[in-house]
Order: sequence, then structure tokens, then C-alpha cells
Amino acid sequence: MILFNPKINFIKFNKYALLLSISLMILSSILILVKGLNLGIDFLGGTRIDFSINKKVEISLVKDTINDFISNKNYSIKEIENLEEGFSSFSIISKTNLQKDLIGEVERNLKQKFTTDLIVKETLSENIGKNVSDDLANDALLSLLIASILILVYITIRFNGFFALGSIVALVHDILITLGIFSLFSLEINLPIIAAFLTILGYSLNDTIVVFDRIRENFNLNQKDISNTINQSINQTLARTLLTSLTTLIVLVILYFVGSYLIKLFTLALIIGVIIGTYSSIFIASYSVSVLHNKFGYILERFRFDENEE
Repeated sequence: MILFNPKINFIKFNKYALLLSISLMILSSILILVKGLNLGIDFLGGTRIDFSINKKVEISLVKDTINDFISNKNYSIKEIENLEEGFSSFSIISKTNLQKDLIGEVERNLKQKFTTDLIVKETLSENIGKNVSDDLANDALLSLLIASILILVYITIRFNGFFALGSIVALVHDILITLGIFSLFSLEINLPIIAAFLTILGYSLNDTIVVFDRIRENFNLNQKDISNTINQSINQTLARTLLTSLTTLIVLVILYFVGSYLIKLFTLALIIGVIIGTYSSIFIASYSVSVLHNKFGYILERFRFDENEE
């Protein structure tokens, strides 16, 4: 058993945390509006082709080879991991349709520059039309909206409206900053990343509920000062919060270093979400409840934060 009984004055640091969060959210919003998001073919439509080569080949050479015969330069190519020793693997993503015999052309051109025993093998081919990509984008936004509404309803029933608003503020904070980081580094957003965002919502909410539950228990015992009650509750749950986040991060970091490109993106989104979610459950969600209660607490005075009280 770990003995951990901190007495940190989180209330003292709340105004600094609030300034930091507001600054990051504004910066993230500017990045998203100005630079935009690097949406994958799941949401924009297009073609993705993965292929492997039975020799080690530099990505620059492969790109030059493709440019020799392809007229559409609106594509990106990246090297992906190949578990076979001495092999190279690449992924081509284009927002428009690529020619059908692309892999054959790549093989013929590379054979002219290397040896005739070079083999190029297609390992994945995806072609998503505009209508399908629009449907996927709408479904992704709808899933995030439904998740947020259900969270709002659940927290309202489980606690009260102040806690619900506090949790939604924290969730918007987490997702917006994560999107800002993806925009800053032009990281691709596809369906697995949306799944990661939904996972972030669940993880952050779980962390927040643990803190909220302790706040309610302590407030039922002492209803004089909500700020001190929140500070006490965060300290009491801090060990659990940090240990849970640390063990989760250990697994995610391992997955990031051993996984493929898509796994790396997925786990990177989760790593960012876990870090920001832990921060928001300690500072943002609880502080939002404190502000709402101090300003509008008289509205819920008769309920006394007790869900069983009639």
C-alpha cells in the first residue's frame, strides 16, 4: 500500500491553471481555423495504397520514381514499418483517385534503377468516394455530439447541473487542445483517431467522476466552504488519479514505440488525451464546479448535493 497524503493548495494555483488553459484553447482554436486539420481520406475521400518492396529503398527514390509517371502530384507518401528484414514498406495517400496500375508502374521503374529481381507487392488498397467520406464525417461528428449529450445527462442525474457543466467544460478543453496539437503538427485525423477522441472522453470523464464523488461526500459533511472541500477532495483522490494515469501512459508509450503508423497516431492521441485529461480533472472540472456553486449555489441549495435527498 502506498502512503500518499498530500496537502497541496490547488485553489491557489487555479487562476494560473485557468490562464494556461484559456491560452491553450485560444491558440488551438486559432490553429484549427487558420491552419486547419489534416483530415484523412476517411473524411475527404480519395485513395490509399500500401505496398512493400523486397529490398531496402529510400523514400526519396520511391517518390522520384512515382513523379516520373504520375501526373497528379496531390499525394503524400510515407514509409511504414515492415517486420520482414531487408524489406521496405510505403503508403501513398491521395485526395484524388490514383491510376489503377500504379504499383506495376512503380515496380517497372524501380527495376530499371535497381535489379530485375526487385518485387513490389501491394498490401492494402482503399478507395473512398465523396459521398461515403461525407457520411463518415457526419457520423463522426454525430457520435461525439451524442456522447457529450449523454455525459451531460448522466452527470446531471448522478450529481447535479453544476457538476455536469463542469465535466462538459473539461471535456471540451481536452478535445480542443488535442485537436490543436494535431493541427500544429499536421497529424492525420481519420476514423481511428475519432475512436481515440471518444476514448479520451470516457477516460477523462471517469477520472472526473472519481473527484466529483469525493467532493459530494465531503460537502455533505461540511457545507460551509465549497472551495476548501474541493481542495481537500482533490488531495484525497490525487494518488489514485496519478497512479491510474501513470500505468495507462506506460502501456500507451510501449504501444507507440512498437506499433505501426496508424497505431502510433492512435496511441499518440490517447497519450495527449490522458495527460490533458488528468490535468483537467484536477484543475478545470473541479474549479468550474467551484465557480458555478459560488455564483449560483442558491439555486440548488435545497438539493444539498445529495442525490438521495427528497
